[in-house]
Amino acid sequence: MDVDKKEGSDLFSTFNGTAMPTLVFLDGSGNEIDRILGYLPPEQYQVRVAEIESNVNTLGACLQKYENGERTAHLLFTMAQKYSDRNESDSAKKYYAELLESFPDVDESMASTARFELAYDEFKNGNIDPFNEFVNNFSTSPMAQQALSLMARFYKGSENKVSELGVYARMLALYPEDPRMLNGYAWRMAEMELNLEDALVKARYAVELTAADKDFQAGILDTEAEVLWKMGRFNDAILTIEKSLRIDPSSDYFMDQKTKFVNAKKEARKHVPA
Repeated sequence: MDVDKKEGSDLFSTFNGTAMPTLVFLDGSGNEIDRILGYLPPEQYQVRVAEIESNVNTLGACLQKYENGERTAHLLFTMAQKYSDRNESDSAKKYYAELLESFPDVDESMASTARFELAYDEFKNGNIDPFNEFVNNFSTSPMAQQALSLMARFYKGSENKVSELGVYARMLALYPEDPRMLNGYAWRMAEMELNLEDALVKARYAVELTAADKDFQAGILDTEAEVLWKMGRFNDAILTIEKSLRIDPSSDYFMDQKTKFVNAKKEARKHVPA
C-alpha cells in the first residue's frame, strides 16, 4: 500500500503505523498476529516470517507466557517493544516500568531503551525533565542524541531561544566530533542568524569528518554554503555549493541553492555605491 494515497494512509492509521515499511500479519478473522517494522535482510526476514507463522515470539505468545507466570527481563522488554511498535504507549509503558522495577541491573541496552521510551512518553505530555535525566545517564546512547534533537525542536517550537541554544551547547559538548550534530547546529545557527562564525567552523569540521562519505558530505557542504550566504559571503557560498553539485550534479535542490546565492550576490551589487 502507498501511504501517500488515501487508501494506504487510512490503512496505516487503522493499524497505528509508526514506521515505514510496516508489515502486519493477520489471522483469518482479521486480528493482528504480529508485525515487522523497517527493513530486514532476506535471511532475517525469512526467519521472522517463519516465527510468526508458528506463533513464536508474537505478542500473543508473549502474553501467554506472561499469564503463565514467566517474568524474565527479555519477555518484559519484548512485550513492551511490541506494544510500542503498535503505538499502544500505555501498554508499552506498563511493561517498560515493570522491567526497570523488577530488574534494576538489566543490561544497558534494555535499560536505555526503556528509560528513553518512558521519558519520551512524558515528553509528549509536555514534561521535558525526564529527557534531561536520560541524557545525563545515557550520554553514549544514540537515543541521547535523539532526545537532545527532540528537546531542541521543542524549544524551537516554543520560541525559547535561550533554552534551545543551551541544548545545542550540550550537544556540542557531548558529541564534538559527530558530523550530524555539528551539521544540525550549523544549519540551525544559519536559520537563527546567530553564532555564524562558530557555525562556519563547525560545518567545515563536519565536512572534514565526512570525507569518506561523499553523499553525506554534499549535504554538509550545503550547510556550509548556507552559513556563508547568511554571512554575506556570496562568492564563497557559490563556490561551496558547487562542490555539492560536483558530488550530485542531478540535485535540483543544490541547483536551487546556487541560484539563491547568485541572486543574492546580484541584489547586493545593486546597493553598492557607484
